[in-house]
Amino acid sequence: MSDLMNYELISEEDYANLPDDDDRCFVEFEAICKRNMLRLIDENTSGVFDRTVREQYMVSVSAVAEECLIPNILYNPEYSVDFDEIFSRFCLDVQGEVARIRIKFRRARHAYSVHLTENTRTKVEHYISRIRDVVENSNLDENRKNNLYRRLNHLSEEISGKRLSFAKTMSVLTSVLAATSAGVTIMADGHNAVTQIMQLIGHDKESEELAVQRLTPPLRALPAPVGKQPSLPKPQEELDDNIPF
Repeated sequence: MSDLMNYELISEEDYANLPDDDDRCFVEFEAICKRNMLRLIDENTSGVFDRTVREQYMVSVSAVAEECLIPNILYNPEYSVDFDEIFSRFCLDVQGEVARIRIKFRRARHAYSVHLTENTRTKVEHYISRIRDVVENSNLDENRKNNLYRRLNHLSEEISGKRLSFAKTMSVLTSVLAATSAGVTIMADGHNAVTQIMQLIGHDKESEELAVQRLTPPLRALPAPVGKQPSLPKPQEELDDNIPF
């Protein structure tokens, strides 16, 4: 029984460091609990202990799913059903929601990144090389030069990836602009290289967005509501001259 009391699936520190966004919070919370659950259970632990840990995992994840408004995840123990079957079904439900959220993250990331064409990659690398030359021939001290070299190396790595992050790229280019404004003797060349890189990246992003718009089927217009035709008033019958008053 002492073993059952000497573990936790998530620590206070982990709780404090969970993201504010509900979806991200749920994904990270579940990953921490699952990792610790699998760490606690092995061939040397008892069946009672294993079941208790799994139940704690399901109760915890279900509660956080409800708090974070994640649908389709509910631990409702059915004692007439085999426990392993309940656990298996719960894990499948969790896996499905985690996959859905991760795909949503991917779409969000694409909004702040761009896939560069090979032609653009080549041109950007050319301008990065020119910036290196500017830094090398500048009057910056060696520490600042080395710092810029490291940032430019990171930018080259970013360019070689599948998608280019705007945030990482702008961080590097902003550093270059700040440095070249602080006393580089040939600063104009460095500024021009930064401008060219930004224009190339912007052009590819614009082309990417236009391509997405072309591939997205237009929304079908809803048919106009069919209303009842206004009925015309019936013509009054001619008054009979013989109608008594």
